[in-house]
Amino acid sequence: MSKPFVCPQTSVGTAPVGCVADLPPAEGWWIRAFRQWGGETAALSADMTGRFGAARAERILSRFGELMEILSLYARRPLAVQGAGSASLCSDEAVFALLCTTATHGAREDAMMIACLMVRPDVAPIAVSLAQGLGLEVERGLRARKLS
Repeated sequence: MSKPFVCPQTSVGTAPVGCVADLPPAEGWWIRAFRQWGGETAALSADMTGRFGAARAERILSRFGELMEILSLYARRPLAVQGAGSASLCSDEAVFALLCTTATHGAREDAMMIACLMVRPDVAPIAVSLAQGLGLEVERGLRARKLS
């Protein structure tokens, strides 16, 4: 699987736009998952298993992998991602979190517009569908853990 994620300071998407600590919890989760996918996949898997249980974590990781594969293959340019412990939020990470949150809770047309910032327009509907399905699965998992 190709992972065209970069972290050089000269990359277009590395412009700092905020702090991870200032994000709502759901968007913070998307950022952590995005960062861990770029290199710490074992940590991401362990985190999801602890949060959702083994079966649901496997489904979530599979869907997340599909979304990341779409971003990897059809990104307009290599996407920037900060290190897992970075307190700052770069623009590509912010757009990714906004895409996932909007696909889950917002208008589909808004999510499509945001997706077009990251991937080719012909692939945007696929990215939005994957992000929506993934977001809903994450929310079901969180709700199920609270109820048990």
